[in-house]
Amino acid sequence: MRAVSVKWVSVSAAVVLGASLLGGCGSSSGNNESASNGADAGSGGKPVSFKIASWAGPGKKDGMDMVINEYKKIKPNVDISFEEVAQTNSDFDVWMAAQLAGNQEPEAVMDFSYDEPYNKYIDKGYKVLEMDPYLDKVSPYTNKPWKESFRDVDLNLMRSTQNGKLNNIATSMVTLKIAYNKDIYDKLGLQVPKTYPELIANLQKIRDAKIGVEPFAGFLKVTSAWDWFARFTAQQTEEQFVPQIDTFLRNDKYGQDEYVKAVDTGVIDVHKPEIKGLYELFKDFTGYWAPGSIAMTSAEARDMWLQGKAAHTFTINIDAKPFAGDTKPPFNWDTFEFPVITKDVAPTSNENPAEFGDLADAFVVMPSAIDEKIQDEIMDFIMFYTSPEIATKLADMNWIIPTAVGVEPNANLQRYLPKYRPQNQIDLNSQAPLGTAARQYVLQQLQRYVLGDVGIDDFLDSVDKNMKDETAKIMKEKGWTKENDYGHKS
Repeated sequence: MRAVSVKWVSVSAAVVLGASLLGGCGSSSGNNESASNGADAGSGGKPVSFKIASWAGPGKKDGMDMVINEYKKIKPNVDISFEEVAQTNSDFDVWMAAQLAGNQEPEAVMDFSYDEPYNKYIDKGYKVLEMDPYLDKVSPYTNKPWKESFRDVDLNLMRSTQNGKLNNIATSMVTLKIAYNKDIYDKLGLQVPKTYPELIANLQKIRDAKIGVEPFAGFLKVTSAWDWFARFTAQQTEEQFVPQIDTFLRNDKYGQDEYVKAVDTGVIDVHKPEIKGLYELFKDFTGYWAPGSIAMTSAEARDMWLQGKAAHTFTINIDAKPFAGDTKPPFNWDTFEFPVITKDVAPTSNENPAEFGDLADAFVVMPSAIDEKIQDEIMDFIMFYTSPEIATKLADMNWIIPTAVGVEPNANLQRYLPKYRPQNQIDLNSQAPLGTAARQYVLQQLQRYVLGDVGIDDFLDSVDKNMKDETAKIMKEKGWTKENDYGHKS
Protein backbone atom coordinates (compact mmCIF):
# COMPACT_ATOMS: atom_id res chain seq x y z
CA MET A 1 0.00 0.00 0.00
CA ARG A 2 1.42 3.37 -0.94
CA ALA A 3 1.53 5.88 1.87
CA VAL A 4 -0.28 8.57 -0.03
CA SER A 5 -3.16 6.30 -0.94
CA VAL A 6 -4.25 5.53 2.61
CA LYS A 7 -7.90 6.55 3.08
CA TRP A 8 -9.47 7.00 6.47
CA VAL A 9 -13.15 7.32 7.22
CA SER A 10 -13.97 10.85 8.31
CA VAL A 11 -15.67 11.38 11.66
CA SER A 12 -17.39 14.47 13.04
CA ALA A 13 -14.76 16.88 14.29
CA ALA A 14 -15.80 18.01 16.97
CA VAL A 15 -5.76 41.25 26.48
CA VAL A 16 -3.45 41.68 27.29
CA LEU A 17 -4.74 43.24 30.52
CA GLY A 18 -3.46 46.45 32.11
CA ALA A 19 0.19 47.39 32.03
CA SER A 20 0.65 46.13 35.56
CA LEU A 21 -1.04 43.79 37.98
CA LEU A 22 -2.31 45.20 41.27
CA GLY A 23 0.32 44.74 43.95
CA GLY A 24 -0.31 41.82 46.26
CA CYS A 25 -2.79 40.08 43.96
CA GLY A 26 -3.28 36.53 45.14
CA SER A 27 -3.52 33.46 42.95
CA SER A 28 -6.81 31.87 42.05
CA SER A 29 -6.16 29.14 44.60
CA GLY A 30 -6.27 31.61 47.45
CA ASN A 31 -2.66 30.92 48.37
CA ASN A 32 -2.04 34.64 49.00
CA GLU A 33 1.08 34.54 46.85
CA SER A 34 2.10 38.06 45.92
CA ALA A 35 2.38 39.31 42.38
CA SER A 36 3.53 42.84 43.11
CA ASN A 37 5.58 45.00 40.77
CA GLY A 38 8.56 42.85 39.83
CA ALA A 39 10.44 45.87 38.46
CA ASP A 40 11.06 46.86 42.07
CA ALA A 41 11.71 43.33 43.32
CA GLY A 42 15.09 43.13 44.95
CA SER A 43 15.96 46.73 44.13
CA GLY A 44 15.02 48.40 47.38
CA GLY A 45 18.34 47.74 49.08
CA LYS A 46 17.08 45.01 51.40
CA PRO A 47 19.32 41.94 51.09
CA VAL A 48 17.59 38.98 49.48
CA SER A 49 19.04 35.53 48.99
CA PHE A 50 17.75 32.31 47.56
CA LYS A 51 18.98 29.01 46.19
CA ILE A 52 18.11 27.24 42.95
CA ALA A 53 18.79 23.50 42.67
CA SER A 54 18.68 20.98 39.84
CA TRP A 55 20.51 17.94 38.53
CA ALA A 56 23.61 18.07 36.35
CA GLY A 57 23.32 18.74 32.65
CA PRO A 58 25.63 19.87 29.84
CA GLY A 59 26.29 23.56 30.30
CA LYS A 60 23.51 23.97 32.85
CA LYS A 61 25.67 25.37 35.66
CA ASP A 62 27.76 27.56 33.37
CA GLY A 63 24.60 28.99 31.85
CA MET A 64 22.95 29.62 35.18
CA ASP A 65 26.10 31.20 36.62
CA MET A 66 26.26 33.53 33.62
CA VAL A 67 22.67 34.67 34.15
CA ILE A 68 23.20 35.12 37.90
CA ASN A 69 26.27 37.27 37.27
CA GLU A 70 24.38 39.42 34.76
CA TYR A 71 21.48 39.80 37.17
CA LYS A 72 23.84 40.80 39.98
CA LYS A 73 24.86 43.84 37.93
CA ILE A 74 21.34 45.28 38.12
CA LYS A 75 20.25 43.80 41.45
CA PRO A 76 23.40 43.87 43.63
CA ASN A 77 21.44 43.23 46.81
CA VAL A 78 20.10 39.89 45.52
CA ASP A 79 22.31 36.91 46.28
CA ILE A 80 21.50 33.81 44.22
CA SER A 81 23.25 30.46 44.39
CA PHE A 82 22.81 27.54 42.03
CA GLU A 83 23.76 23.97 42.81
CA GLU A 84 23.61 20.75 40.84
CA VAL A 85 22.74 18.45 43.72
CA ALA A 86 22.50 15.20 41.73
CA GLN A 87 23.77 13.64 38.54
CA THR A 88 20.39 12.43 37.29
CA ASN A 89 16.80 13.58 37.56
CA SER A 90 15.84 10.42 39.48
CA ASP A 91 18.56 11.05 42.07
CA PHE A 92 17.39 14.66 42.24
CA ASP A 93 13.86 13.48 43.04
CA VAL A 94 15.21 11.40 45.94
CA TRP A 95 17.20 14.39 47.22
CA MET A 96 14.21 16.72 46.93
CA ALA A 97 11.92 14.31 48.79
CA ALA A 98 14.35 14.34 51.71
CA GLN A 99 14.67 18.13 51.66
CA LEU A 100 10.91 18.65 51.58
CA ALA A 101 10.36 16.18 54.39
CA GLY A 102 12.77 18.20 56.53
CA ASN A 103 11.46 21.61 55.44
CA GLN A 104 14.89 22.35 53.99
CA GLU A 105 14.11 22.57 50.28
CA PRO A 106 15.70 25.25 48.08
CA GLU A 107 13.54 28.23 47.23
CA ALA A 108 13.42 27.27 43.55
CA VAL A 109 14.28 24.29 41.39
CA MET A 110 14.82 23.67 37.71
CA ASP A 111 12.73 20.61 36.92
CA PHE A 112 10.59 19.05 34.21
CA SER A 113 7.43 20.73 32.94
CA TYR A 114 3.96 19.38 32.08
CA ASP A 115 2.48 17.44 35.01
CA GLU A 116 5.78 16.75 36.74
CA PRO A 117 5.58 19.61 39.29
CA TYR A 118 1.99 18.66 40.14
CA ASN A 119 2.79 14.98 40.55
CA LYS A 120 6.01 15.55 42.48
CA TYR A 121 4.93 18.36 44.76
CA ILE A 122 1.31 19.55 44.69
CA ASP A 123 -0.17 16.04 44.76
CA LYS A 124 1.97 15.32 47.82
CA GLY A 125 0.70 18.36 49.68
CA TYR A 126 3.49 20.83 48.93
CA LYS A 127 2.23 24.24 47.86
CA VAL A 128 4.33 25.52 44.96
CA LEU A 129 3.79 28.95 43.47
CA GLU A 130 1.07 29.36 40.87
CA MET A 131 2.47 31.70 38.24
CA ASP A 132 -0.71 32.76 36.45
CA PRO A 133 -0.93 36.15 38.26
CA TYR A 134 2.50 37.06 36.91
CA LEU A 135 1.63 36.55 33.24
CA ASP A 136 -0.20 39.86 32.92
CA LYS A 137 2.49 41.75 34.81
CA VAL A 138 4.79 43.94 32.77
CA SER A 139 8.27 42.46 32.66
CA PRO A 140 10.83 45.19 33.39
CA TYR A 141 13.12 43.47 30.89
CA THR A 142 10.78 43.72 27.90
CA ASN A 143 8.34 46.46 28.97
CA LYS A 144 5.54 44.14 27.90
CA PRO A 145 3.24 41.79 29.79
CA TRP A 146 5.37 38.79 30.68
CA LYS A 147 3.02 36.41 28.86
CA GLU A 148 4.09 38.04 25.60
CA SER A 149 7.54 36.56 26.17
CA PHE A 150 6.12 33.17 25.15
CA ARG A 151 3.86 31.63 22.57
CA ASP A 152 0.38 30.97 23.95
CA VAL A 153 0.56 27.39 22.73
CA ASP A 154 3.74 26.78 24.72
CA LEU A 155 2.30 28.30 27.90
CA ASN A 156 -0.73 26.04 27.55
CA LEU A 157 1.51 22.99 27.35
CA MET A 158 3.26 23.99 30.58
CA ARG A 159 -0.03 23.91 32.46
CA SER A 160 -0.84 20.87 34.53
CA THR A 161 -3.51 18.55 33.16
CA GLN A 162 -4.46 17.91 36.80
CA ASN A 163 -5.54 21.40 37.84
CA GLY A 164 -5.07 23.58 34.77
CA LYS A 165 -2.68 25.89 36.62
CA LEU A 166 0.69 27.25 35.55
CA ASN A 167 2.93 25.92 38.31
CA ASN A 168 6.17 26.03 36.32
CA ILE A 169 7.76 28.00 33.52
CA ALA A 170 9.80 25.96 31.06
CA THR A 171 12.75 27.87 29.62
CA SER A 172 13.87 25.55 26.84
CA MET A 173 12.36 23.04 24.48
CA VAL A 174 13.35 20.08 22.36
CA THR A 175 12.58 20.71 18.71
CA LEU A 176 12.64 17.99 16.11
CA LYS A 177 13.13 18.42 12.39
CA ILE A 178 13.96 16.31 9.37
CA ALA A 179 17.53 16.88 8.23
CA TYR A 180 18.18 16.53 4.51
CA ASN A 181 21.15 16.45 2.16
CA LYS A 182 20.85 19.60 0.01
CA ASP A 183 23.41 18.31 -2.50
CA ILE A 184 21.19 15.32 -3.28
CA TYR A 185 18.17 17.59 -3.56
CA ASP A 186 20.04 19.83 -6.00
CA LYS A 187 21.32 16.87 -8.00
CA LEU A 188 17.83 15.40 -8.41
CA GLY A 189 16.01 18.73 -8.72
CA LEU A 190 13.92 18.16 -5.59
CA GLN A 191 12.03 20.83 -3.66
CA VAL A 192 11.63 20.94 0.11
CA PRO A 193 8.31 19.17 0.79
CA LYS A 194 5.48 21.04 2.46
CA THR A 195 3.00 18.16 2.42
CA TYR A 196 3.24 14.48 3.25
CA PRO A 197 2.57 13.37 -0.35
CA GLU A 198 5.43 15.63 -1.48
CA LEU A 199 7.74 14.02 1.09
CA ILE A 200 6.82 10.52 -0.07
CA ALA A 201 7.32 11.58 -3.71
CA ASN A 202 10.83 12.82 -2.86
CA LEU A 203 11.68 9.57 -1.08
CA GLN A 204 10.47 7.58 -4.08
CA LYS A 205 12.50 9.72 -6.52
CA ILE A 206 15.65 9.17 -4.47
CA ARG A 207 15.03 5.43 -4.49
CA ASP A 208 14.29 5.39 -8.22
CA ALA A 209 17.45 7.41 -8.99
CA LYS A 210 19.62 4.48 -7.83
CA ILE A 211 22.46 6.77 -6.71
CA GLY A 212 23.56 4.52 -3.86
CA VAL A 213 21.76 6.56 -1.22
CA GLU A 214 18.86 5.37 0.92
CA PRO A 215 15.84 7.70 1.07
CA PHE A 216 15.66 7.87 4.88
CA ALA A 217 17.75 6.73 7.86
CA GLY A 218 15.18 5.81 10.48
CA PHE A 219 15.41 3.87 13.72
CA LEU A 220 13.07 1.76 15.83
CA LYS A 221 15.29 0.05 18.39
CA VAL A 222 13.88 2.53 20.90
CA THR A 223 10.58 4.38 20.84
CA SER A 224 11.64 7.88 19.81
CA ALA A 225 11.13 7.79 16.04
CA TRP A 226 7.77 6.06 16.45
CA ASP A 227 6.69 8.48 19.21
CA TRP A 228 7.63 11.45 17.06
CA PHE A 229 5.78 10.20 14.02
CA ALA A 230 2.72 9.26 16.08
CA ARG A 231 2.50 12.65 17.75
CA PHE A 232 3.15 14.65 14.58
CA THR A 233 0.50 12.73 12.72
CA ALA A 234 -2.06 12.48 15.53
CA GLN A 235 -1.96 16.24 16.03
CA GLN A 236 -3.35 16.57 12.53
CA THR A 237 -5.53 13.49 12.16
CA GLU A 238 -6.81 12.69 15.66
CA GLU A 239 -7.23 16.11 17.26
CA GLN A 240 -11.00 15.81 17.00
CA PHE A 241 -10.82 13.22 19.79
CA VAL A 242 -9.43 15.66 22.36
CA PRO A 243 -12.81 17.21 23.37
CA GLN A 244 -14.22 13.68 23.73
CA ILE A 245 -11.36 12.66 26.05
CA ASP A 246 -10.83 15.95 27.90
CA THR A 247 -13.99 15.61 29.99
CA PHE A 248 -12.79 16.64 33.46
CA LEU A 249 -10.70 19.81 33.27
CA ARG A 250 -11.63 20.71 29.68
CA ASN A 251 -8.28 22.39 29.11
CA ASP A 252 -7.59 20.99 25.62
CA LYS A 253 -5.34 18.28 27.12
CA TYR A 254 -5.95 15.07 29.00
CA GLY A 255 -4.55 13.28 32.01
CA GLN A 256 -4.35 9.58 32.75
CA ASP A 257 -7.79 9.59 34.40
CA GLU A 258 -9.37 11.05 31.27
CA TYR A 259 -7.44 8.64 29.04
CA VAL A 260 -8.51 5.63 31.12
CA LYS A 261 -12.13 6.78 31.01
CA ALA A 262 -11.90 7.15 27.23
CA VAL A 263 -10.58 3.60 26.85
CA ASP A 264 -13.15 2.15 29.25
CA THR A 265 -16.05 3.90 27.50
CA GLY A 266 -14.87 3.07 23.98
CA VAL A 267 -13.90 6.57 22.88
CA ILE A 268 -10.36 5.28 22.32
CA ASP A 269 -10.56 2.17 20.17
CA VAL A 270 -7.55 1.14 18.09
CA HIS A 271 -9.87 -0.31 15.45
CA LYS A 272 -11.29 3.13 14.67
CA PRO A 273 -10.15 4.17 11.19
CA GLU A 274 -8.24 7.26 12.36
CA ILE A 275 -6.19 5.30 14.90
CA LYS A 276 -5.74 2.28 12.64
CA GLY A 277 -4.81 4.58 9.77
CA LEU A 278 -1.93 6.11 11.70
CA TYR A 279 -0.37 2.67 12.22
CA GLU A 280 -0.75 1.95 8.50
CA LEU A 281 0.76 5.29 7.56
CA PHE A 282 3.77 4.62 9.77
CA LYS A 283 4.34 1.23 8.15
CA ASP A 284 4.27 2.83 4.71
CA PHE A 285 6.74 5.48 5.85
CA THR A 286 9.16 2.87 7.20
CA GLY A 287 9.09 1.26 3.77
CA TYR A 288 11.45 4.06 2.67
CA TRP A 289 13.87 3.55 5.54
CA ALA A 290 17.30 2.06 5.02
CA PRO A 291 17.57 -1.72 5.47
CA GLY A 292 18.19 -2.57 9.11
CA SER A 293 16.67 0.67 10.41
CA ILE A 294 14.23 -1.21 12.61
CA ALA A 295 17.18 -2.40 14.72
CA MET A 296 19.04 0.93 14.68
CA THR A 297 19.38 3.61 17.34
CA SER A 298 19.00 7.33 16.68
CA ALA A 299 22.79 7.74 16.84
CA GLU A 300 23.30 5.02 14.23
CA ALA A 301 20.68 6.59 11.96
CA ARG A 302 22.34 10.01 12.20
CA ASP A 303 25.74 8.46 11.48
CA MET A 304 24.34 6.91 8.30
CA TRP A 305 23.05 10.32 7.22
CA LEU A 306 26.33 12.06 8.14
CA GLN A 307 28.21 9.54 6.01
CA GLY A 308 26.05 10.46 3.02
CA LYS A 309 24.44 7.02 2.91
CA ALA A 310 20.92 8.38 3.44
CA ALA A 311 19.26 11.56 2.19
CA HIS A 312 17.18 12.24 5.31
CA THR A 313 17.04 11.52 9.02
CA PHE A 314 15.35 12.84 12.13
CA THR A 315 17.34 15.47 14.01
CA ILE A 316 16.81 17.34 17.27
CA ASN A 317 18.27 20.65 18.37
CA ILE A 318 21.06 19.08 20.44
CA ASP A 319 22.55 18.02 17.09
CA ALA A 320 23.16 21.67 16.20
CA LYS A 321 26.40 21.91 18.17
CA PRO A 322 28.13 18.75 16.87
CA PHE A 323 26.86 19.47 13.35
CA ALA A 324 28.73 22.78 13.56
CA GLY A 325 31.87 21.17 14.95
CA ASP A 326 33.60 17.79 14.88
CA THR A 327 30.72 15.98 13.18
CA LYS A 328 29.86 18.68 10.68
CA PRO A 329 28.15 17.07 7.68
CA PRO A 330 30.54 16.81 4.70
CA PHE A 331 27.79 18.13 2.42
CA ASN A 332 25.38 21.05 2.29
CA TRP A 333 22.39 20.44 4.51
CA ASP A 334 19.35 22.00 6.10
CA THR A 335 16.18 21.02 7.94
CA PHE A 336 12.45 21.09 7.35
CA GLU A 337 9.44 20.41 9.52
CA PHE A 338 7.32 17.27 9.44
CA PRO A 339 4.90 18.12 6.64
CA VAL A 340 1.19 18.65 6.37
CA ILE A 341 -0.94 15.49 6.27
CA THR A 342 -3.35 16.37 3.49
CA LYS A 343 -6.97 15.30 3.33
CA ASP A 344 -6.31 13.04 0.35
CA VAL A 345 -4.14 11.01 2.74
CA ALA A 346 -6.40 11.32 5.79
CA PRO A 347 -9.86 12.87 5.39
CA THR A 348 -9.96 13.78 9.10
CA SER A 349 -6.77 15.84 8.90
CA ASN A 350 -7.02 19.43 10.08
CA GLU A 351 -4.01 20.18 7.86
CA ASN A 352 -2.60 22.21 10.76
CA PRO A 353 0.88 20.77 11.36
CA ALA A 354 2.63 20.66 14.69
CA GLU A 355 6.15 19.88 15.68
CA PHE A 356 7.75 18.12 18.57
CA GLY A 357 8.23 20.69 21.31
CA ASP A 358 8.95 18.85 24.55
CA LEU A 359 9.58 21.37 27.30
CA ALA A 360 12.53 21.35 29.69
CA ASP A 361 14.50 23.35 32.26
CA ALA A 362 11.37 24.48 34.06
CA PHE A 363 11.52 26.79 37.06
CA VAL A 364 9.33 25.77 40.00
CA VAL A 365 9.09 28.11 43.01
CA MET A 366 8.93 26.05 46.18
CA PRO A 367 6.97 26.43 49.46
CA SER A 368 10.04 27.80 51.25
CA ALA A 369 10.03 30.86 48.97
CA ILE A 370 6.37 31.53 49.75
CA ASP A 371 7.02 31.10 53.47
CA GLU A 372 9.93 33.55 53.25
CA LYS A 373 7.79 35.93 51.14
CA ILE A 374 10.45 36.22 48.43
CA GLN A 375 8.45 34.77 45.55
CA ASP A 376 8.34 38.16 43.80
CA GLU A 377 12.12 38.41 43.84
CA ILE A 378 12.44 34.92 42.39
CA MET A 379 9.86 35.64 39.70
CA ASP A 380 11.72 38.83 38.79
CA PHE A 381 14.85 36.73 38.23
CA ILE A 382 12.86 34.28 36.10
CA MET A 383 11.55 37.17 34.00
CA PHE A 384 15.15 38.29 33.53
CA TYR A 385 16.19 34.72 32.63
CA THR A 386 13.48 34.53 29.95
CA SER A 387 14.14 37.95 28.42
CA PRO A 388 15.21 37.82 24.73
CA GLU A 389 18.72 39.11 25.39
CA ILE A 390 19.51 36.57 28.10
CA ALA A 391 17.68 33.74 26.30
CA THR A 392 19.77 34.41 23.18
CA LYS A 393 22.99 34.27 25.21
CA LEU A 394 21.90 30.98 26.77
CA ALA A 395 20.96 29.57 23.37
CA ASP A 396 24.36 30.34 21.86
CA MET A 397 26.21 29.25 24.99
CA ASN A 398 24.47 25.91 25.53
CA TRP A 399 22.98 25.25 22.07
CA ILE A 400 19.43 25.15 23.39
CA ILE A 401 16.14 26.36 21.94
CA PRO A 402 14.55 28.81 24.41
CA THR A 403 10.81 29.00 24.94
CA ALA A 404 11.14 32.79 24.95
CA VAL A 405 10.18 34.56 21.73
CA GLY A 406 12.32 37.15 19.97
CA VAL A 407 15.48 35.06 20.24
CA GLU A 408 18.08 35.28 17.46
CA PRO A 409 20.64 32.50 17.98
CA ASN A 410 23.49 31.39 15.75
CA ALA A 411 22.82 30.17 12.22
CA ASN A 412 22.99 26.47 13.07
CA LEU A 413 20.46 26.82 15.88
CA GLN A 414 18.16 28.84 13.66
CA ARG A 415 17.60 25.64 11.69
CA TYR A 416 15.88 24.27 14.80
CA LEU A 417 13.69 27.19 15.86
CA PRO A 418 10.01 26.19 16.11
CA LYS A 419 7.96 27.11 13.07
CA TYR A 420 4.67 25.37 13.78
CA ARG A 421 2.68 25.02 16.96
CA PRO A 422 3.97 22.39 19.41
CA GLN A 423 2.20 19.07 19.52
CA ASN A 424 -0.16 18.99 22.50
CA GLN A 425 0.69 15.44 23.55
CA ILE A 426 -2.29 13.85 21.81
CA ASP A 427 -1.29 10.23 21.33
CA LEU A 428 -3.89 7.53 20.93
CA ASN A 429 -1.53 4.98 19.40
CA SER A 430 1.49 4.42 21.68
CA GLN A 431 -0.49 3.81 24.92
CA ALA A 432 2.12 5.89 26.78
CA PRO A 433 -0.48 7.33 29.22
CA LEU A 434 -0.96 3.80 30.55
CA GLY A 435 2.68 3.51 31.60
CA THR A 436 6.03 2.20 30.43
CA ALA A 437 4.99 -1.45 30.14
CA ALA A 438 2.08 -0.63 27.83
CA ARG A 439 4.23 1.65 25.71
CA GLN A 440 6.97 -0.98 25.33
CA TYR A 441 4.45 -3.63 24.38
CA VAL A 442 3.10 -1.47 21.58
CA LEU A 443 6.64 -0.84 20.32
CA GLN A 444 7.44 -4.56 20.28
CA GLN A 445 4.27 -5.39 18.37
CA LEU A 446 4.82 -2.45 16.03
CA GLN A 447 8.28 -3.77 15.15
CA ARG A 448 6.69 -7.08 14.17
CA TYR A 449 4.00 -5.28 12.17
CA VAL A 450 6.33 -3.08 10.11
CA LEU A 451 8.55 -6.09 9.41
CA GLY A 452 5.54 -7.99 8.08
CA ASP A 453 5.58 -10.69 10.76
CA VAL A 454 1.94 -9.93 11.60
CA GLY A 455 -0.85 -8.32 9.63
CA ILE A 456 -2.78 -5.22 10.61
CA ASP A 457 -5.75 -7.12 12.09
CA ASP A 458 -3.65 -9.35 14.34
CA PHE A 459 -1.56 -6.35 15.35
CA LEU A 460 -4.64 -4.31 16.29
CA ASP A 461 -6.20 -7.19 18.23
CA SER A 462 -2.98 -7.60 20.20
CA VAL A 463 -2.51 -3.95 21.16
CA ASP A 464 -6.24 -3.58 21.84
CA LYS A 465 -6.17 -6.43 24.36
CA ASN A 466 -3.06 -5.00 25.99
CA MET A 467 -4.64 -1.55 26.22
CA LYS A 468 -7.77 -2.88 27.90
CA ASP A 469 -5.78 -5.10 30.28
CA GLU A 470 -3.53 -2.21 31.35
CA THR A 471 -6.55 0.06 31.75
CA ALA A 472 -8.26 -2.51 33.99
CA LYS A 473 -5.10 -2.76 36.13
CA ILE A 474 -4.96 0.99 36.63
CA MET A 475 -8.66 1.19 37.48
CA LYS A 476 -8.30 -1.56 40.08
CA GLU A 477 -5.12 -0.03 41.49
CA LYS A 478 -6.68 3.42 41.89
CA GLY A 479 -10.20 2.37 42.73
CA TRP A 480 -11.65 4.00 39.62
CA THR A 481 -15.03 2.89 38.30
CA LYS A 482 -17.67 4.25 35.97
CA GLU A 483 -19.86 4.77 39.01
CA ASN A 484 -17.36 7.05 40.78
CA ASP A 485 -16.52 8.78 37.50
CA TYR A 486 -12.98 7.45 37.55
CA GLY A 487 -12.13 8.95 40.92
CA HIS A 488 -14.01 12.22 40.47
CA LYS A 489 -17.02 11.30 42.62
CA SER A 490 -16.90 10.21 46.23
